[in-house]
Amino acid sequence: MNKAIKNFAKLLGFHLVSIVPVKVFKNDEKYLYDWIDKGFAADLEYMKKDPGRRSDPSKSLPEAKSVICLAMNYYQDREGKVESGKVARYAWGKDYHIVIEKKLKKIRQFIIENSDGSLTKKDFKLYNDAGPFLERAYAVKAGFGFIGKNTMLITKDYGSWVFLAEIITTLELKYDDPVDQKMSCGTCTKCMDSCPTKALNGAYSVDANKCISYQTIEKKGAVSVDTKGNVFGCDICQEVCPHNCRAKKTDVEEFLNHIAGPNLDADKTCSMSEDEFLAKYSGSPIKRAGLKKLKNTFENMV
Repeated sequence: MNKAIKNFAKLLGFHLVSIVPVKVFKNDEKYLYDWIDKGFAADLEYMKKDPGRRSDPSKSLPEAKSVICLAMNYYQDREGKVESGKVARYAWGKDYHIVIEKKLKKIRQFIIENSDGSLTKKDFKLYNDAGPFLERAYAVKAGFGFIGKNTMLITKDYGSWVFLAEIITTLELKYDDPVDQKMSCGTCTKCMDSCPTKALNGAYSVDANKCISYQTIEKKGAVSVDTKGNVFGCDICQEVCPHNCRAKKTDVEEFLNHIAGPNLDADKTCSMSEDEFLAKYSGSPIKRAGLKKLKNTFENMV
């Protein structure tokens, strides 16, 4: 079953797959509590809600035994020099939540159909950056890579340009042997030095209040930092990372078929009606910010 799940997941477009046992990550849980206590979560209320649940999968799925960890490469080159209206790479094409959720459901159905007949959908929890789960901690345990000083998971083959996803199940599977990637940031501080707002206020620590991604997407109200031409998200700390020299262009069609693309035009965006905006960006992550937020970000650009 382990091999069959991996083969099927890779046929669906996942680039990394590993199966590990359920575990409670106490150190990561403590880090999360400390991060919240310092006020670094800003007004991300969903991060503050029951943080202890994120470190213990059994609180979401009683009798959870196995976690299928997955990663999908989304990297694309930014051709030409764009000074304003920049969109983070993850949002150029179709919303990864939509893309990956469909694939997770297919894997779940594959397991149900190929098991002994006792499993139902209730024996699974599917996560993709939208649930109470410490994704990066499990990705490290799965041998995908390590956590960099910019707080992102960095993989050997794809750098930090990956989406993470997980399937938690009550099914006990054969687990993969631990993998030591033998990678680290060493003495490098390029991400910290290059962050224009100093959101990376120390190694392995990010203050959401100052982060351009938070400011342009999640923050309620007007942006309060110089976004350096970024209108939706920010890739600066990834673009300067030496580990990302190994980045490979994604082969996932949903990401290659652009909806927003690398940048938004200020005049066109600010002249849109709400209906025009919703029609153009249907299925795109851009919808998360909303038209009012995008207009405000453009108007407040230095």
